[in-house]
Amino acid sequence: MKIAVIGEQDAILGFRPLGVEIYPVIDTKEAEERLRSLTQDRGYATIYITESLSSQRLKELIIELSKFSNIVVIPGRGEILGVARERLKKISEKALGTDILKEEGK
Repeated sequence: MKIAVIGEQDAILGFRPLGVEIYPVIDTKEAEERLRSLTQDRGYATIYITESLSSQRLKELIIELSKFSNIVVIPGRGEILGVARERLKKISEKALGTDILKEEGK
């Protein structure tokens, strides 16, 4: 099984030496097209996508496609939107029954 990463070129280049297939994209529209094509391939064990590409539209697509593929949102360059943390929180709550990422005092 293969592993892929979708994101801004400078943010994902470091994955290439690890044997990960990289797919640089310029914008959310291109990221959406690439994500759809990679999930249809079914040859990928995991697909990583940078958080900065996770607009609301793409966020909904990731949730939808995650039913069929393992899609992981990772930090990229630019503004941190909290998408990766939110997704990890939901996964941990479902698996463990508790929020392991809860901040102290909240």
